[in-house]
Amino acid sequence: MHYIIVTELQSPGEDPVCKVQGLPSADVNTLESCFLDLHLTCKNLPEFIEVDFAAVHVLNILCGLDFRYRVISQCMAIEITAIGGRTMKIQKIFWTMARE
Repeated sequence: MHYIIVTELQSPGEDPVCKVQGLPSADVNTLESCFLDLHLTCKNLPEFIEVDFAAVHVLNILCGLDFRYRVISQCMAIEITAIGGRTMKIQKIFWTMARE
């Protein structure tokens, strides 16, 4: 089994940001191509790939025929942060996915 983590960060009035960690390098290249085909900009960083796209769409891509991952678990947390004298709530949703 190979496991990956998909994280969505969203705060009120902001677009969601999705991060995918733990993908093999071949899958990173394929996922990056999928994002480029959808005209989405993504950041391919050493530990994860990041895209300004709702996680539900990323999950659908990863569950598709190109990748064949499946969702194992999901959890959610709300982080309260003070930025510039203003308090913000950031919702974080985590999915663990696996592929045999």
